[in-house]
Amino acid sequence: MSQPTLSPTAQRQIEESFRNDKEAHRLLELVNAEFQSDPMSVQCFDLRIVEEVRQCVELRKMLVRNNPMIG
Repeated sequence: MSQPTLSPTAQRQIEESFRNDKEAHRLLELVNAEFQSDPMSVQCFDLRIVEEVRQCVELRKMLVRNNPMIG
């Protein structure tokens, strides 16, 4: 039985999506660093969103630390 294959276009789109996710996490880390360093920077955000950002960044760091292929 043959394995399904992706077209070159689909492969490029998937790779671009991974690069975009990686960049989004890089930017999110910067936003989180600002949240952590300046308590006033969070005033325009619901504190639940600030906490979700913090958790998302920490989860990503843990996943990359445990599996460098992700990052």
